[in-house]
Amino acid sequence: MDLKKRIVILAGAVGLFFYSATQEQLISVIADYNLGWYQLGLPIAWGVVLGGVCALLKFRWLLSWLPPVVLVASAITTMGIIGGVAVYVKHQLFVLALPPLQLGAVGIGLYLFAVSLTRLLGDIEARSSEKEKKS
Repeated sequence: MDLKKRIVILAGAVGLFFYSATQEQLISVIADYNLGWYQLGLPIAWGVVLGGVCALLKFRWLLSWLPPVVLVASAITTMGIIGGVAVYVKHQLFVLALPPLQLGAVGIGLYLFAVSLTRLLGDIEARSSEKEKKS
């Protein structure tokens, strides 16, 4: 079994730990961290924005960090989604799934950081090479 499958299986098992959380524990986490539906989109938006900014600043050294970032992002996303489903199945209240879904949103934000960095950096380099050919 390769490393990616092992990480996803382990993250799924860790995500099931949310299943053992009581309703009071989940409510206290939501209150302590001031979680809401709006906050679910913030890590995703920050991932896209920071990836674009790093590409515009041409931080090419970040490309060597992308494979581990994508592995961590897949693990965190799997943990959050599995945990969100487990919380919903146990408590039958979707609002209590906010803590694990927030974790999943952080994983998606990390992944979108990697995607936006590589795509925009590749586009910038392709346009600069086209300009050099035309000149």
